[in-house]
Amino acid sequence: MSGGQDQDESAMRPGSNTRLLLSIAVLSYASMRIPAQIAPMPYTPAPPPSPETSAPGAQGTSDAGPRAVIYGWSLGSELSPTVKGADHAVQLDPGASDVVFFFHVQPESSAPIEYRYRLADYDHDWTTTNDHIAHYRHLRPGAYRFQVEARAPGQPWDTPIAALPVAQRHFFYQTWYFYMLLLVGLAVLAIELLRQRDQLLKGQIAMVLEERNRIASDFHDTLMAGLAAISWQLEATAKLLTGVNDRNARAAQSCELARKMVAHCQAEARRIIWDLRDSHEITEFLSQALSRALAANCSREDIAFSLEVDGDEVPIAPAAVHHLVSIGQEAVNNATRHSGATRILVHLKYESDSLHLSIRDNGCGFHFHEPRIRPGHFGILVMQERARKMGGALHVNTAPGAGTEIALTADFQAIHPLSTQRQRVVQWIGV
Repeated sequence: MSGGQDQDESAMRPGSNTRLLLSIAVLSYASMRIPAQIAPMPYTPAPPPSPETSAPGAQGTSDAGPRAVIYGWSLGSELSPTVKGADHAVQLDPGASDVVFFFHVQPESSAPIEYRYRLADYDHDWTTTNDHIAHYRHLRPGAYRFQVEARAPGQPWDTPIAALPVAQRHFFYQTWYFYMLLLVGLAVLAIELLRQRDQLLKGQIAMVLEERNRIASDFHDTLMAGLAAISWQLEATAKLLTGVNDRNARAAQSCELARKMVAHCQAEARRIIWDLRDSHEITEFLSQALSRALAANCSREDIAFSLEVDGDEVPIAPAAVHHLVSIGQEAVNNATRHSGATRILVHLKYESDSLHLSIRDNGCGFHFHEPRIRPGHFGILVMQERARKMGGALHVNTAPGAGTEIALTADFQAIHPLSTQRQRVVQWIGV
């Protein structure tokens, strides 16, 4: 029996398999036909949402994002602000070395926040940080503006910027009125130094003039008296030796020559004394000194004196003025004593680099040979020596019956012209 049952079950399995396959095929066909039988709905576009029904937060990140707030500042402490709030500007006293600004966001959030800050007119660019403080050291005196901004990581920097004015005060020596006072003080100091220098210069020149007057007085009281006594003795000796014999006559001539030499020394000594006592040559121009000297020495009414000046006159060194005036005096004295002139012309000419001085008379003239100088006459030698000391050249132009001309040429570089400032200072102090 069992063998029969096994045969019946084996006979029934092929039919079961066939039915299962048919069921799967029908289901698959039905699933393919069902979508084709659904009619599509007509398309109607949905209206855009109105602003009143839009979701919160859709206006933009600048209103919904974090907003930086400055809530205080301190002088160096990074733990907590010593001055809370940002209603008033920060006024830093002179010498304040550190200042710390404290800031956070509103509304408060536990999400990470990035900050960037800068001190306008001090920082060149923004500084990004995750901290809540900004520390600045040794600010220069001036006006600044601290600015800070916050954002969520990855978002643009478009949130409102919190700002706080900052002023670093100046020390007194850093203010403009300090420099003004300093400038005024320097000007007063310069004026005082100039005044003291002028007083010192005036005192020095007064001492020099006093010494010159003392020397002139000593010369007059001793040397001139001695020369006068020698001249009288020589004159008396010459009178005693006159008319006895030829030998005495020659001795008398020698005495007369010696007397003339002494007389010449007396004339030179008088002129030196006059130069020592005259202090105006230090400050005045050469033409003025020549005019004054000629007026003092040329008092004869039968001789016409004239002084002509050509060119722009410039001040020259006092030593050069002294030598030129002495040369002019000697030439005029020689013309009045020996030439018999009726007219004497003193001509002074200034050129760009030199000056020319000439003294011309219409007298009798003489034979002049430079190597031979008449015994007892040293005027020309003295004038040549003075011209040489000035670095100039002296020329004597004369002939019998043609008058005489003493001409001198000197370069400004050799006689050292005075500066205009020194000339004005000496005139101002009244010497």
